[in-house]
Amino acid sequence: MTMKNRLIGVFFVVLFGCESNQVVDQIPSPNFGEFIINVNAPQYFELSTKGFVLLPEGVRGIILYKNPLSAEYIAYERNCSYQPASSCAVVEVDNTGLLMVDACCKSEFALLDGVPRSGPAVLPLRQYVTQLNGSFLTISPQIK
Repeated sequence: MTMKNRLIGVFFVVLFGCESNQVVDQIPSPNFGEFIINVNAPQYFELSTKGFVLLPEGVRGIILYKNPLSAEYIAYERNCSYQPASSCAVVEVDNTGLLMVDACCKSEFALLDGVPRSGPAVLPLRQYVTQLNGSFLTISPQIK
């Protein structure tokens, strides 16, 4: 067997022999425009007590999280990154306040960074760009 034939054989093994068990579907595009909230307004009081609030914007909603270590605001898309077209692919913050969990696929994501910790999800949750100016937080549909 010539070197060329060996290389062609290796190419086909790599190309067709390593199939992933997970199909990576794309989360739909966000369906909101840039908006501004006053993080000190009464309806966002839970940002100070629980560390997060749920917002209706986004594909399936947004979990707005205030990182207690850096005081940075992170806006996570609630649409799970595993099989995002599924009607139940929605994450909720669990009772510990440390994880976001999809009850259907059982994927768990860290609230600090949105990275999967367990379950079938391999992609992090989508994050939207945020910018704080005083007590006014702008949330943009731009993906971070």
